[in-house]
Amino acid sequence: MERLNSTGSSPVKNIALGLLGMFIGALIFILGMTAGVVLSRPGGLLFTGASPFPPTNIAASAGASDAAAGQAELDFALIKDVIGRLRAQWYGEMPSSAQLTDGAIKGLVNALGDEFTQYVEPRFAKMLNEDITGAFEGIGATLKQTPSGSIQIVRTFPGMPAERGGVLPGDIIEAVDGVSTQGLNSTEVAAMVRGPRGTEVTLTLRRAGRSRPFQVTLVRERIEIPLVSSRMVGDGSIGYISLFDFSQPASKQLEKHLKEILDKQPKALILDLRDNPGGLLSQAKEVGDIFLKRGTFVIERDYRGNKKVTSTTDRGIAQDIPMVVLVNGGSASAAEIVAGALQDRGRATLIGEKTFGKGSVQSPQTLSNGGQLRITIERWYTPNDRAIHGVGITPDYVVSNPPEDVRDGKDPQLEAAIEFLTTGKTPAPTPIPTVAPTPLP
Repeated sequence: MERLNSTGSSPVKNIALGLLGMFIGALIFILGMTAGVVLSRPGGLLFTGASPFPPTNIAASAGASDAAAGQAELDFALIKDVIGRLRAQWYGEMPSSAQLTDGAIKGLVNALGDEFTQYVEPRFAKMLNEDITGAFEGIGATLKQTPSGSIQIVRTFPGMPAERGGVLPGDIIEAVDGVSTQGLNSTEVAAMVRGPRGTEVTLTLRRAGRSRPFQVTLVRERIEIPLVSSRMVGDGSIGYISLFDFSQPASKQLEKHLKEILDKQPKALILDLRDNPGGLLSQAKEVGDIFLKRGTFVIERDYRGNKKVTSTTDRGIAQDIPMVVLVNGGSASAAEIVAGALQDRGRATLIGEKTFGKGSVQSPQTLSNGGQLRITIERWYTPNDRAIHGVGITPDYVVSNPPEDVRDGKDPQLEAAIEFLTTGKTPAPTPIPTVAPTPLP
């Protein structure tokens, strides 16, 4: 695969290309953008959902932004001057207009300083729509972007190519098929890793404790995302259900597994939302409906202060059974909405580690070139009006799950939940291990 805008150029050439792209693309972006709001599920830890406010609000916000146009107005004379100088003096081959446009829009979006407002190129935008179906072709792993910009493996699915090939959570992807991932986001890297079943992909990985990067070659397969798994735990009297994400089939699959669990007449239930990156707000509400009686589920506010309250109904099949929810730093977005609602309304006890802190809503808008612009338009708050974004949710009982326990097949968080539901004994606080900074690729 080719790296984004990669022409084997020098740093000076890249700078010039970026400038030219930004100026040309700014014009294209401002004059040529068309919007079509759709629902999709994100890759990695990026949640997306449709705006809960009437479409007129989005249009009004565009109109209202005219008042601030003076502050954001571009100096077109300067842009024209720079483009002319680059065309006349730049030593290098001119990139295509599509490359310039993509680079320019990315530059504009990155200038906002919001990691969740993103531009997705047309070739990657299609992938986002595949995620919502719960199946794709790849290696069976989820990715996230670290604060340093590295792309890290979050989770590998049992029995899938990544796990069989020895890829571990925490590994940093430095290159895909020899193409560096530096400067790319998790969605773009995921698109590079994916491909037709039966084809090979080579990952260059960096792992803690190893001095040098190493390569792993994997054969892609059709990946059916295991959204839900369930079993009886403890002495056989406690039901356990793990939900991987909130893509389109989530609530129906969860309810199906839950009915099978309830038929066994458990005395308590554990809902595992650890490493759940989120998904559709509509699915979060459906899941909340299963466990909560009628009442406030989530509060949403847009940048103008408009407020929308989403409520649950009384249709749920598990509204009274004692319940623990497991969370950790990988529980994000819609997972935090569900966990926060269950905690605020006294429906469940949360055990584990502080959640990710992703409490913003993105509106995916289709552009005229087939690309997608994902704009942060709102923030979420729990039923008690607690902010989530940048804060996360602190569980009622903090219990860590250190990497060495994971490697040894131990799960102290699950064990603490079982003991709490079985005996009523509250878990003793455990220290959260200090995580060393992730090395740059």
